[in-house]
Amino acid sequence: MKRYILPALMGAMTMPLFGQAVVDAVRFGSSNITGTARYRSMAGAFGALGGDPSAMTDNPAGIGIYRGNSEISFTPNLSFSHSKVNGSAKTDNKKADVSVANAAWILSIKTNGDHLVNFNIGLGFNHKEGLRRKYQMISDFPRCTFGDYLANRANNVLWSLDKKPEYLLSDDAWGNPSIPLTALYAMDTYAIDTEIDPTTKEPTDYVINYDRTIDRSTNQQLFVTESNRTDEYNLNVSGNWEDFLYAGLTVSIADLNSTIQSDMFEYYNREDYTQYRNDLETKGNGIGLKAGVLVKPTDTWRVGFAAHTPTWYKMEDLYNGTMETNARNEDGSKTDPSGGKTYSYKYRYNSPWQMQVSSAWVIAGRALVSAEADFQYFNSQKFKVDDDSWDDGAFDIYKDLFKDYCNVQQTYKVGGEYRLNENWSVRLGYAYKSSPYKEELYNHPDASRSWANGNYGDDNTYLFDSTTKPNHNLLGKQEYYTAGLGWSNDWCHIDFSFMNRLMDEKVAAFPTNDAVKGIDSKGYIYTTYEEDPGYAVRGTYYDLKTRVLTWDITFGMRF
Repeated sequence: MKRYILPALMGAMTMPLFGQAVVDAVRFGSSNITGTARYRSMAGAFGALGGDPSAMTDNPAGIGIYRGNSEISFTPNLSFSHSKVNGSAKTDNKKADVSVANAAWILSIKTNGDHLVNFNIGLGFNHKEGLRRKYQMISDFPRCTFGDYLANRANNVLWSLDKKPEYLLSDDAWGNPSIPLTALYAMDTYAIDTEIDPTTKEPTDYVINYDRTIDRSTNQQLFVTESNRTDEYNLNVSGNWEDFLYAGLTVSIADLNSTIQSDMFEYYNREDYTQYRNDLETKGNGIGLKAGVLVKPTDTWRVGFAAHTPTWYKMEDLYNGTMETNARNEDGSKTDPSGGKTYSYKYRYNSPWQMQVSSAWVIAGRALVSAEADFQYFNSQKFKVDDDSWDDGAFDIYKDLFKDYCNVQQTYKVGGEYRLNENWSVRLGYAYKSSPYKEELYNHPDASRSWANGNYGDDNTYLFDSTTKPNHNLLGKQEYYTAGLGWSNDWCHIDFSFMNRLMDEKVAAFPTNDAVKGIDSKGYIYTTYEEDPGYAVRGTYYDLKTRVLTWDITFGMRF
């Protein structure tokens, strides 16, 4: 049979297909410890300190510490990421990045009032998150192949819609938003095909994957290039009440851009293969609020509290995939690659709520120690339909998924500074971030999930599958080791910092995916067993460790 050829269309095509996953939401809502060099050198433990431009994105009340002295500062940085994957063959890759971490202008106005000592205005830019890296996974004889995953996804939708495999080659299927594009690409290139019953010699009502028709020996390779960036533009207002209570509010406008390019190569023997390339770009703009107070009970002790609302984003995904095999058409010609067209989808995303409590102490007039605890409620995230987008209620399930699988990410920071003399200071810091996922998900990501949500996918489809991108990451714990040096006089300062960020993650080329067989007389969905053609696919997860080394330098002037 001649395979379906997708019509050539110009530009991006809007598909009424939601493709967001829980792992994408966590990626959008995550943040790094970024700011000035002084802020970074103390691991961001500045919630109760203030007096630094970074305070407007941390605890906005800290800008109120400026008393009559205005400031302009600028912080460029240089970072190197080094990623290692522990698979059948250990792999590591390096990537460099240069950016502006922070820039700010703060105007402090004395009021000459009896109670309000000063009123401050701050404008700033902060590179909230930035990660550029490459990594690869190599697996020999994996327990399940990419072809297994493609066949399961196709069978799930076929049985759900009560359709025969040839339906995947029809015009109607290519316009059906409930059918994964990867299943269509796979059928179009013979990466999957209709199984022939060996007894009757007739086509069955399910498909099997390419590697089941040939030698099963397999080598699997996945190459990923990733760039995630979130920038914030901030407007802060703050004040100082009798040098005892400081309060502040920051309005943040966020600009998010994330690109993930993944290339999957699966070799079944020397001649037979499936190759799949995916590109996903996500763009978003949003606005959020940060509010905080800082109390100074004594001259040597400060306590801070802050709350960050979600950033309310308008998002757009641009995605495409291209698949090819060395399979042959009936006339002996090699099949053409399938896919390659760019699709777009618009939606809304609300990032997690965040709360913060902090305390700082001044010791002997020469040293200070600061501690901070942040709580980011990833279980409060939300996906919403865009005003102009098609809505079939598909986003409703995410409310329960975020509660069931996401956790409150806890961040603990501690930092110290010691003034060597009138001009020089040294600094140290440490921070720890817990995983934003619940332990049962992070430690058992390939466990089979409930089918109670119906449709053609189990929970893992919504947890891990994004548009045309089946590969995904689960973020674990993070640690930060920081140090710095600063020089200052009455009118300027120069600060240096070094930060070592260690990230633990689990990565997989595709998720666990149960195969649905049908619906019984009581309306319950039931799955196949391992001895049946559509047995459940278990994705293979590997440990990904990323080290990011960052150097910052801040130039500041006071006036």
